[in-house]
Amino acid sequence: MVVPGDVGRPAYRLYQLAWAGLDWLYPPQCGGCGTSGSRWCVDCQHQTLLLPTTICTVCGRVMTITGPCVSCRETPPAYSALRSWAIFNGPLRKALHRLKYSRDIGLGEVLARPLFDMLYHLMWPIDLVTPVPMGVARQAERGYNQATLLAFPLSLASGIPFRSQALMKVRDTRTQVGLNLTQRRENVFKAFKARSEIVATRCVLVVDDVTTSGATIEACASALIEAGARQVFGLTLARAVTDQV
Repeated sequence: MVVPGDVGRPAYRLYQLAWAGLDWLYPPQCGGCGTSGSRWCVDCQHQTLLLPTTICTVCGRVMTITGPCVSCRETPPAYSALRSWAIFNGPLRKALHRLKYSRDIGLGEVLARPLFDMLYHLMWPIDLVTPVPMGVARQAERGYNQATLLAFPLSLASGIPFRSQALMKVRDTRTQVGLNLTQRRENVFKAFKARSEIVATRCVLVVDDVTTSGATIEACASALIEAGARQVFGLTLARAVTDQV
């Protein structure tokens, strides 16, 4: 359980100091605008559009009113709730692309900071944190998992155990970009498997960089529940807002 003051945990402070030391040795550029001096500058922070409060209380989809959306009422997802920090647009979109495709891994630590504040205020009963896994071939090609770069500092800051092996991707999938909702769900169906010896009876937080439809988090949650997890929550840094209801 996240409690006040956890952000000052020694392990997290050491993690931040390590990145601060690297910033001093190798002055960074902002992931959103390229300005020298910081990994995520104040101007880009101010330009980031936070999601409105009128969302589906289950899937987090933007709506004109607050409450469960029709889809979640008729077919509840495997996860208990999914939340995102900001809209996938502008400087945040550029920063996440740099994190994901340009090996700008220092962005993970700084972009994870708002997720800690969100997790603290959501007061979810989380027992462990795990990232959405990548396929073996894709991770070997990229060299890292951007979801891990967000989930690990979140775990350090909150004091909630990090378990990178709780979920495995057991089937290669195509990119979700450009797919409609039905195609997204079919693409990730049975693509993940959870380790019951890690997740059984636990409340699990699944972390990713971006969500659009929630299909990936849903597929992860289904695998976790099948492996015996008591409850699953999803948290992403950004959400691609495509429509409102």
